[in-house]
Amino acid sequence: MNLINIRLWNQDAIDKTYWDLANKSDKLWIRWIHSFYIKTQQFLIAPIPKQASWMVKKILNARLTLEQIQKQNDQVTIGSLYLSLLGNRPRVPWRCLIFVNSARPKTIVTMWLQLQNKLPSSDRLASWGMDINQQCKLCQNGLETRDHLFVCCEFTRAIWRKLMAWIKWPDYTLDAWDTHLKWIMEKVRGNNLTVQLFKLMYAECSHAVWIERNH
Repeated sequence: MNLINIRLWNQDAIDKTYWDLANKSDKLWIRWIHSFYIKTQQFLIAPIPKQASWMVKKILNARLTLEQIQKQNDQVTIGSLYLSLLGNRPRVPWRCLIFVNSARPKTIVTMWLQLQNKLPSSDRLASWGMDINQQCKLCQNGLETRDHLFVCCEFTRAIWRKLMAWIKWPDYTLDAWDTHLKWIMEKVRGNNLTVQLFKLMYAECSHAVWIERNH
C-alpha cells in the first residue's frame, strides 16, 4: 500500500533536528539550543540537561539513532533518514496489483489483505480459539481458507468464468493459490487498457466475494 510508518517518520524528524544541531545549522531554533543547553560542552558527549523540556531531551537522545547511520555529508533529509532506518525490504510480487489500480479504495484494501492472507476467514478465526463452523459459506463444500474462498470455491469460480468470457480470455480453471497468483501476475504485465481493466476487475471481484461471504 506504500503506507508511511508515522511513528518512524516522526522519529526521523527528531533525528534530522539532532543532525542540524550536530552540524550547527544556521537556524534560530538550533542556535537557541546550543546557547541555552550545550554552551561550551562537546556536543556529541554532552549530558542531557535534567531541566530540559521533553522535546529537547528527545532531540538529544537521537544521537543513539544517528550512530547507526554514519552519514558523511551535510545533505540529510527526513526522507533519507526514514529510508535508512526502514532498511531494505523485499518487494512483494503482487505490488503491481495495488498501484495504478482504478478500483475503489475499499476494494483495494480488501485485496491487499487477501494477498497477505490477513482476512479473517474461518480457518484463521478458529486458529485464534473461536469455536465456529469452518465450512465455506458460499459453496458449502470444503473448509473456508483464503485459498479455497478465492480460488477453489465454485461460487468464486463461476464469477471468474463469466468475467473471463466477458473480456474474451481463456477459461479460469486453477485450483491452488500459488498457481492462481502466478496466473494473476502474468495477466497484469504491461499497461494497456485490458490490463488496467483486469486489475480493477480483480480488486472488485475479491471484495465482492468477501462481502458476499459475510452476508
